[in-house]
This record gives sequence, structure tokens and C-alpha cells, in this order.
Amino acid sequence: MVELNRLLRPRIKLIWILLVIENVDAKIALFASGSGVTPPVNKPPKIWLYTSVAADYDGALLLPHFLDHYLALGVRLPQFLVVVNHNPLKLESKVDEVVAVLVKYGVKYRMWLDQYSSEKLMKIRYEMLNQAGWNDWIIHADSDEFHDYGMPSVVNFLAKCDEEGVNEVKGTYVDRVSTSGNLTSIESTPDIFKQYPMKCQVIKTVAGGRDTKAMAYKGFWRTDRGNHQVLRPAKAMTYLSGSPGPGLESGRGIVDGEDLYSISPYARYPEAYSFLCQQNDFDEEGNLKVQIPPGIKCFTDKNASKIPKNLLSRKSKTAIVHHFKWHSGVISNVKDRLQYYKGDAIATVSASGETEVKPRYDWYTDSEKLLNGVISRGKVDLKKQNCKRYINRVAFSTF
Repeated sequence: MVELNRLLRPRIKLIWILLVIENVDAKIALFASGSGVTPPVNKPPKIWLYTSVAADYDGALLLPHFLDHYLALGVRLPQFLVVVNHNPLKLESKVDEVVAVLVKYGVKYRMWLDQYSSEKLMKIRYEMLNQAGWNDWIIHADSDEFHDYGMPSVVNFLAKCDEEGVNEVKGTYVDRVSTSGNLTSIESTPDIFKQYPMKCQVIKTVAGGRDTKAMAYKGFWRTDRGNHQVLRPAKAMTYLSGSPGPGLESGRGIVDGEDLYSISPYARYPEAYSFLCQQNDFDEEGNLKVQIPPGIKCFTDKNASKIPKNLLSRKSKTAIVHHFKWHSGVISNVKDRLQYYKGDAIATVSASGETEVKPRYDWYTDSEKLLNGVISRGKVDLKKQNCKRYINRVAFSTF
């Protein structure tokens, strides 16, 4: 009996098991280690919706339109992941109104009491998204972003993506503006698409910002701070890393920034991903500049054909994001955000050991451009922003 127990005792080594799951990105490699840890899988995949609501501005006015839109697309209430932001210093907040709307619809939420910052929100987002299973879909939409998947049902759209092996959906902004271009107040009726019938290019032409967003992606992906793109596995460890010491920058360029890598799926199951390194991942001598997990091989275009087919790589499809930012609530929002992002000058230590004086967040310039452009005039210049009127009331487009 002793000899039998010895023979049956598990050996301490990693055992790789490839499971082919229906309705997931082609073949997803799920790895069982000596600890028995495997990615959580839902069959069929669930569809989650993550959003954040700014309670101190016009969040309460926009929210009913937002919820109606995504419920009509087929997102189920139990899969709504909502974070409500309220700055306790704002005495005239409408946070009670926001909560009342969520309670009326039966949507659970997480309250976040702090000055808004996309860097701070990123950590909360990563924590909340860990509720999603490995093969689930995550729809990522700010409360002023109304997705257009070209058909009335996002459930059918994402099912089609699963069949095609698509694991992320990219979107391009269509800025929605009132007929006059004025930053009008959002009303409960009529439909918000009728209130803001003009389609324009404001973010791209005025702020010079990126007008693309990650609309939906599988549970094994995460996106960058602004949700503009899914993070490449080869970039994830460096980008999500925390500051290596006091006064130093994190991988996202934030002084004393927190580590987010450890709460990401990239850290939990690094062996599942295809690590394809690009030219800018190497220095002039050919040394790898980005961090990758121990034991992971980084492939390049030269040997990409040797990447195991079962490893996860990005495959995308495109759709449209209707952006309802240009209403009266944006005025205070942009002013407050600029004041905080620019903030008091912060002394930092550069890589060479020199002391530099920087604003709190480098991307304050986007808010500054909006303030000097649209906000100071109180309206969008319909001609300069290449605005056109939507012919049909129906939000869904063909593409």
C-alpha cells in the first residue's frame, strides 16, 4: 500500500491541458498548473457592460437614455457593472438623482468618492472586470458612449464574432451635436438621438485626441487607461507595472503609480498568450525594452510563423460609437478636470537622476484644447467640425 501511494503521488510539475471551447476565440488554451488553477469559463459566454457615471455633472440626465439603449441591445441587468463617481467637495452634486435612476432600473453599482481621474478609475475598473469569465464578453462604454453594432441585438453580433474567432471590437467616434451646435441641456424626451441629430468630428479636430475606442473584448483582455485599445500581451507587464520607488514613474508614466499588472488576467495566465514583440519593443542594440513574464518567449515578425496556434492573439472587428458629450454638462466637467489634471507642479526624478517639474497628468492638454475651443464658445462650430445631419432616426448603421 505504501508503494502504491508513492507511485500515485502527483509529481510537482506543470501539466498543460488544451481545451477547445465552443463559442470562444478559435482555440483558447486553458492551463492547469500543479495548483489546479484554471481560467473561469462560462458556457455560454456572458455579456457584461462596464460603465462609469459622473454624478456631479449631467450623469443623472444622460443615464436613463444610456440604460434604455443597452437594455434594448440585449444586455441583461445582472451583468451591468456600474461605478458612480462623486467628489465629496462638490456641494451641488446630483449623486442622489443618479442613484435614484439606478435603483429604479434595478442596477447595482459601486460608489467611488474621490476627485475623478482616469488613472484612479483604471484600478477600480480592473477590479470590477475580474467578475467576468475568461471567455465572456465585456462591453466597455462610458456613460456618454452609445454603441452601434450595425444590428439591433448585440447578443447576435457578439455570437457572430465568436463564430468568426473575433475577440475584440474596435469603434470610431461619431460626435453627436445639437442642430444649432449649442451645448444644450439633455432632456428626458425625445429620444437622445433626436436631441443631438448632427454627426461631427469634435474630439479629433478640436482636441487632437484619438477618436477610436475599444467597444467590446473578451474577458482575457484588458485595455489601456483611456480604453482606446486592447493591451498587447508583450506590452502589458511594462504598461501596468507600478512605480519602482518613491518619486519614480510607473509604466504608465504616473509618479508613484500603482501596480495593476497583478490584478490583470495577463498576470494570472501568462502562458495563454501569444507574445509578439514589435520593433519599438527593442532598443537600438536589439535588446528587449519591455518586460515579459519569466519563461515566456517573445516572438517577432521574423519567426511569427512558429507561434503555437493555440495561443491567444488579437482578432478584431469594427463598429461605431455615438458620442453624446457635447451638452451643457460638459462645461463644468472639462473645467474641473483641467484644473485637477494640470494641478500644482510636481517634482519628479528622471531616469538620469535629474529633477523635473511636471503637471499632475501629462494629458491635461486634451482638456485644455477643449476649454480653449468648444467650451469657451459654448458651442460646436458645425462647419469646422465637418458636421452632417443623420437622415434616419434609427441609431443602427450598416458598415
